[in-house]
Amino acid sequence: MMMNNNRGKPRKSLARRTADSIGHHIVEVLENEEIAAEKGFLQGIDPRSKLGAILIFSVTASVVRSPWLLAAMSILALVLASFSAVDPASFARKLWGSAGLFATLLALPAATQFITPGPVLFQLGPVAITQPGALGAVTLILRVVASAGFALLIVWTMRWTDLLSALSQMKVPDIIVATLAMAQKQIVSLMRTVEQIHLARESRTLGKGTTAENRRWVTERIAFVLQKSVKTADDVYDAMLARGYSGSMRVLHRTSATVRDRSYVALSAGIAVLFIGIDRMVMR
Repeated sequence: MMMNNNRGKPRKSLARRTADSIGHHIVEVLENEEIAAEKGFLQGIDPRSKLGAILIFSVTASVVRSPWLLAAMSILALVLASFSAVDPASFARKLWGSAGLFATLLALPAATQFITPGPVLFQLGPVAITQPGALGAVTLILRVVASAGFALLIVWTMRWTDLLSALSQMKVPDIIVATLAMAQKQIVSLMRTVEQIHLARESRTLGKGTTAENRRWVTERIAFVLQKSVKTADDVYDAMLARGYSGSMRVLHRTSATVRDRSYVALSAGIAVLFIGIDRMVMR
């Protein structure tokens, strides 16, 4: 490692930074499984009912036009997360750090006078932000955040096996379910492989290497991981055929919706109708 004279802290090499980043994401995947196994509000809902309610809220977020109602839906997602053993601060940070940031980058140009003419709200140097442009940008950002928030609840409150089981019981084509099942396992496996490759390089080199050397090394490793993923896919498929796989996915644990599950879906539908009704009256 080399010392950074400006801050007095050791500067990590490219291999170390990449390995740490991959390790962090793997830990997040494992943490999601742990949270999904907790005893929370959404964890106690039948997976199919939960998917149906999330779909209702996502569709509602796509048709509501009022930014205030979209903000209320974002808060609703946050409240559901807090009642489901999910840290609200972590939930909000990941939601706004990914979907919120991405939507902001896309929406900001539309807020300028160059794209959306209208009364100027404020001036940022040569760039003027207009009132209709700002309103449209805020609406788009809140809509993306609200939809992504409900989708994120699925990831954090439902185990992967429960999601696949729910999709099978909802008559989703077996090829899609099988692809999702294999993809989740192989992505984590390949992430482990890439992490070990970078750790091996870190342990065998003393310097950071030049930019050209790092670029060439990363390119070679990308090709290696691609070849390994293709070979692994072939090996897994051959192993599945050898064990009797015929293209159909069996559901080992079938669930049935209870009164509580149906009530949750009905309540979600009622809230969605209420949001849409208020939106139509406010935005008339």
